[in-house]
Amino acid sequence: MSGIPVFGARTPVRLTLITAVLMLNHGCADDPVTPTLNLPDPPPDPVVTWLAANTHPFTGPHLSLPHAELEFLRDVVGDARIVALGENTHGARDFFEMKARILRFLVEEMGFNTFAIEATWPESRRLDHYVRTGEGDPERFLSGLYFWTWNTESVLEMIEWMREHNEAGGDVGFHGFDMQYPGMALHNVREYVRRVEPEALEAVSDRLDCLDRYANSPDGRIPRPGYRDQPDSYRTDCSASLDEAREFLLSQRDAYQAAAGEDAFEIALQSLRVAVQYHLSAAREQGRDESMAENTEWISRRIGPEGRMVLWAHNYHVSTQPEAQGWYLRETFGDDMVVVGFSHEGGQFTGVDLEATTYRGYPAFDLDIPMPGSFEATLARSVSPRFVLDLRNRDTSALGTSWLAGERLFRSIGCCYRPSMPDRYWRPVPLTEWYDVLIHFERTRATTVLPYRPPDTW
Repeated sequence: MSGIPVFGARTPVRLTLITAVLMLNHGCADDPVTPTLNLPDPPPDPVVTWLAANTHPFTGPHLSLPHAELEFLRDVVGDARIVALGENTHGARDFFEMKARILRFLVEEMGFNTFAIEATWPESRRLDHYVRTGEGDPERFLSGLYFWTWNTESVLEMIEWMREHNEAGGDVGFHGFDMQYPGMALHNVREYVRRVEPEALEAVSDRLDCLDRYANSPDGRIPRPGYRDQPDSYRTDCSASLDEAREFLLSQRDAYQAAAGEDAFEIALQSLRVAVQYHLSAAREQGRDESMAENTEWISRRIGPEGRMVLWAHNYHVSTQPEAQGWYLRETFGDDMVVVGFSHEGGQFTGVDLEATTYRGYPAFDLDIPMPGSFEATLARSVSPRFVLDLRNRDTSALGTSWLAGERLFRSIGCCYRPSMPDRYWRPVPLTEWYDVLIHFERTRATTVLPYRPPDTW
């Protein structure tokens, strides 16, 4: 007995009890019964419910699609004179196609008559001439804007639609509002003076020479070192010289308008102003966005109070954040402008590879998944793959809308990309403060960039 543990004698009793319990549970019924749990259904996601009730889905972005499903834009746009369309990357085909589709709707259904893009003002006038007359090569004129971002199949297709619309009796114009290339602007001033007073050409050219020697050629190339590399004293003297050229033009206004008309004089004066804006940017005296807003206002005055304009630029530029183009325009136009941002969750986009050691063209990059807590991560909960959301007058204290309040991360890429550092393209944004409307895509495709073939001459 001394070799047997004291608890060993109780082991058969425990086994007998366990066996009896098992027999009662599993062996006493003729048919086995599976117990069921009647749990309540989980409550619906309030964000998903709210998005379903407050967004406007659409089937696709292409401009050939019918207008019927965009009828809601009548209420969204209302009587606004300007609709500013953004993009959070310059390389998403679906953004470009949707902007073209909206342009077509606003032109054909709501009387808009002007298109203006984030591109050089003087060179854009060649495309305006094309869409009105059919003269020239639109593909070369598009290259001649010097922006690879717009030199795409999608933008060319939109330009061809504008031409077809005008040929059928419409009246829509093509404009640019940027000022990053002074070459053609200076050329326009010289050619105008050559036309109205050849004897004054040398004096005017001398006053333009300080900037002209550093201006781009027709192919868009800028000499190196450039104007921005010159000493401050050089730019100060050049500013005074450009002012003298302007004062000379203004002193001859009556005579020159009598010789060539008021419109030609205003074009020459604006050409000089664009060249001066280039100087102001190089001298850090006026930012690019302020100049673009100034040029947009000039276009607005040209089309008159009854004219209505569609703007095309990056999300940053159209937004009303301080110092952005949209911020300046909001001061001028107030509620007469509707600001539309664009976003996407996944897919691809075209960009410049900032990590490439050699030129690789414009590759297609894959979008990283939305950052946790970002606006895109919330928008991804929608059941619709693409939709429009009016952000104005939302009660952010209501169930399902608190995510709209305050700042959250929002993607912003632009033209260029470091694929090893995707996190750097997210920044906190107060979405409802900077944009009136958001257009969101579940996935986007990369743009198709056309060969670069600018005109050989101005």
